[in-house]
Amino acid sequence: MADGATSRARPANRRAIGVTCAVHKGPRGFANLVVEKQGSEIIFDPHVTGECVIIFDEDAARILFNTLGDWLGEWLR
Repeated sequence: MADGATSRARPANRRAIGVTCAVHKGPRGFANLVVEKQGSEIIFDPHVTGECVIIFDEDAARILFNTLGDWLGEWLR
C-alpha cells in the first residue's frame, strides 16, 4: 500500500511531471505530480506531499493507460 507514498521510491519507479493545479492556479507546469510504482499499485501524489495520494490497482491503471492512449491518438491524427 502507499505507506509513505513518495518518500522511499527508487528513481526507476518514480517520475515527477510538471502539471497545473486548478485549485492553486499558477502557470502551466508550476505544480509537480509524482507518479510512483509500488508493487502492483500506481500512486499519484499531487504536490509531492504524501498527504493525499491517488492509488490505482493494476486494473484501474490499465483503464487509465488505454484512455490516455485513445485521447493522445486522437490528438496525433
